Amino acid sequence: MNKHLQSVREYRAKFGFPAEGHISDMAIVMRQAWLMEAGKQALLAIKQGDMAEILTRLTALVYLGLNAIAQQGCEFEVDEQPVFWRHDGTVLSLMRVISERIHACSSGHCKDYSELYCVTAQLTGSFLNADFDKAFSAFHLHQMETGTAYGQGVENRGEVDWTKLPDLSDCLYE
Repeated sequence: MNKHLQSVREYRAKFGFPAEGHISDMAIVMRQAWLMEAGKQALLAIKQGDMAEILTRLTALVYLGLNAIAQQGCEFEVDEQPVFWRHDGTVLSLMRVISERIHACSSGHCKDYSELYCVTAQLTGSFLNADFDKAFSAFHLHQMETGTAYGQGVENRGEVDWTKLPDLSDCLYE
């Protein structure tokens, strides 16, 4: 099993998130809203230009995507897929790839969440020159320390609290 997905499952178990299984149309709608918020957060960080903020928000986006996969119990879908994207020197290409992958997740299929995971993980390494594994581990540790139990408003705001994000600046290569 993918080690990042295993970490997300650990988070879900600790905070009492619902067991794996089919998710309803309304759950897909809600999850899409969370992904769109994460995309907005990432794009605002890109506009701001702070690499540590971009890394944190992209890692949060990955965390949300992996939560969708964990919720459905389809870990076989998560793999290191080749990503065919080349940064052409504009932030618009970055915006397009993030937006397209988030939009594809509206299908509710694990394959699309997995593609979001793969693209975003690649962006952290190639665009940001960051250690994605280290960033994900730090983000996960933060989530495990600051997470909220399911049933305390989490079902309306998602697995990431945008008011409490870790500093991942030490995950950037110099």
